[in-house]
Amino acid sequence: MDFNTINLLLKYAKEYGHAKIREAGVSDTEHQISTFLYFHADAYQDMIANSLMLDKTTVAKAILSLEERGLIKRIQNPDNRRKNILNITDAGKKAIAHVVGIYDEWLENIASCLSNEEKEQFRGYCARLLEKAKELSSK
Repeated sequence: MDFNTINLLLKYAKEYGHAKIREAGVSDTEHQISTFLYFHADAYQDMIANSLMLDKTTVAKAILSLEERGLIKRIQNPDNRRKNILNITDAGKKAIAHVVGIYDEWLENIASCLSNEEKEQFRGYCARLLEKAKELSSK
């Protein structure tokens, strides 16, 4: 197995999505956070950082930027005043709707050279590799 191949695939994916994400008026990190909030209501900052494997300071800065532009809203949790509940706004959904699945679109395009059976095998292999990576990361 060659890590360089995986790395190059990721670089091609970012190259594909980067321009379209910029057109939506967000940075790559803001795109990740907005997409997370698009699919997960009532999230917390630490939940976002952990799920996306992003630095908490980076997430805090991106959340502030998104909030200032009205793309997400922050509400104090009534049960724990030290935590804020985060949700994407209607304006945020509208701004990123066309780029929410940009990387899924890219992957579908490059996977078009595979048969349906090969695609299923690939998904299975990736799932197994991800589980092993999580296992190694927790040690």
